[in-house]
Amino acid sequence: MKRPVRTLLFGLLAALAFTACNGTTLNVPLADFSVTINVAVDTAGQVVYPKNPAEFQETVLNVASITLSGYLTYEANAGSDSLTLTFYASADDPQNHSGCSDMGSFYLCDPTGEKAISTEGTFLKNVATPISLGNPNPDVLTTGINQGKIWIGALVQDSLALNTTLNFTDMVAHVTLF
Repeated sequence: MKRPVRTLLFGLLAALAFTACNGTTLNVPLADFSVTINVAVDTAGQVVYPKNPAEFQETVLNVASITLSGYLTYEANAGSDSLTLTFYASADDPQNHSGCSDMGSFYLCDPTGEKAISTEGTFLKNVATPISLGNPNPDVLTTGINQGKIWIGALVQDSLALNTTLNFTDMVAHVTLF
């Protein structure tokens, strides 16, 4: 009789501990990274996605939601002193989206039907500017994280200069589990 009661109590305590973690947000620092875009076509008003997705190990636990925050620095040898961007994401290959064209090393997509993951932001050349990704449409980031791959692109208001680099620093993933 003692063993079933002890097992039941242990099960209840485990269930309570599991429930207490439900909805808990973890802040996970990410390594700094850079994206260099070498575009020789007019991209103004279009979403530019890389050909290859960001890939990572699928999560063991189900992620309920995720947002990202940190800083972005825009660098370019030519072009304007500022860049106005809205970030987009896709959990499936953009080549399958209507309105997307394969441009060789990237996809160029009409923003209609694509999912923005940021509001529009203006970034000054060589100035670290705060950035937040995942609002609106945190579901697209969440789906991508849970499946282990995601395409993150940007709509550029002006054409990109050759060899434009976006440096993402001090990025933090705000992850809610279950």
